[in-house]
Amino acid sequence: MANPSEPAGAEPPGRRLCPILFALTLALLGWILVDSLPPAAQPAKGDDDYYLRYMQTVAADGVSALPRLVEQWKATPRDRIFPPPTRVGYIVLTAAWGKILGATYRSLQTLSLAAFLLLCAVNYAFARRRFGEPRALFIGALVGFSPLLMGLSRLALSDSCAALFTTSAVWLFLEVLDAPSSRAKRILFMAALAAMVLVKEISVLLVAPFLAFLLYERFARRVPHDLRRFALLFAIPGLVVAGILILAAGGPGPLWETATIVLGSPRSNPYALRFGSGPWFRVVLDFLLLSPWPTLLAVGWFWLTAVRLRSGSYDRMSVYLAFVIATLTLELSFFTKNVRYAAVLDLPIRVFAALLVCELCQRPRAKRGAILAGGVVALLCCLDWQSFELIWVQRAGYDPITRFLGLVRHVIP
Repeated sequence: MANPSEPAGAEPPGRRLCPILFALTLALLGWILVDSLPPAAQPAKGDDDYYLRYMQTVAADGVSALPRLVEQWKATPRDRIFPPPTRVGYIVLTAAWGKILGATYRSLQTLSLAAFLLLCAVNYAFARRRFGEPRALFIGALVGFSPLLMGLSRLALSDSCAALFTTSAVWLFLEVLDAPSSRAKRILFMAALAAMVLVKEISVLLVAPFLAFLLYERFARRVPHDLRRFALLFAIPGLVVAGILILAAGGPGPLWETATIVLGSPRSNPYALRFGSGPWFRVVLDFLLLSPWPTLLAVGWFWLTAVRLRSGSYDRMSVYLAFVIATLTLELSFFTKNVRYAAVLDLPIRVFAALLVCELCQRPRAKRGAILAGGVVALLCCLDWQSFELIWVQRAGYDPITRFLGLVRHVIP
């Protein structure tokens, strides 16, 4: 989608240069992360150890091994606080990846890294359609240098893959809202929706902000959305996911038992009770500890969007992402508070930060404003790089819980 502020027929500034700069940024990120990967020795028992076992079993025996893994997981109480084998999307993906690179702990790490780099490219491509250059470059760079996403890309966990599909779903839902008659966009959105739930079940919470924004536009802004058509967009992936999970669990009964255990485990998990409880704003606090300046800038754009909306100015993209932030933050307040579960919020945070920087750096001559904004974004990326090095490399971060982040930042004794 072209930038509406550009004169008709004019080539947007940086249209040719910005993709080259983004490719160089992506190459730099790849080099940084490969150079900083932790040792590939098999870890002590944790989430990654379970993912490694699932990958090796399915790579060796095929998907027919999934019901057996589910039964073993249910039958062993100590296993129930760890990831269930019903994360079929991620497990099958790791098994396929393991067939190529070997079913090892290192291959799980490289899958996370590959998913992160693809996430950066996907977000840049969608931002380019929405905002044009150079703002897409700024958004792509800020997403790439997110300390949270960079850190998760080093780990043998499902979070990078989940972030890839959830952020894709966020962009694709807006694409469907713009062109509901496009069959290709509807299919891509439904595929992303199903994939994100199959990779990590808590991603289903993202459906709520989609529905909330759809109903807001339909009834508050009188946009003539066909609610029956949109109902199918959610029902079809839901049925597909349910069918796959029933097969993977070995039937509706085992799936129901597994879901009951997953939902109930936080109430009996000492780690979750000790480090994952607390007020709703813990997620906001964690983002401030991880990446303070982009998060503060995002808060500023969120406030500016609310003020402008109240005065009658409707910026659809900003209001949509504000719905994603507000609704998902509200939902997560009822679950274990862990910023890994909210990784998708890094997308609207980075978009809002880039938009506010561009707003503050506007000048009569667009080129000078873009150069100034580019300098500010480069500074923000450098600061985030330092945060990544501190949290994930120097302090060997694994699970970015609030207590660990507060200790690293020296805000708690």
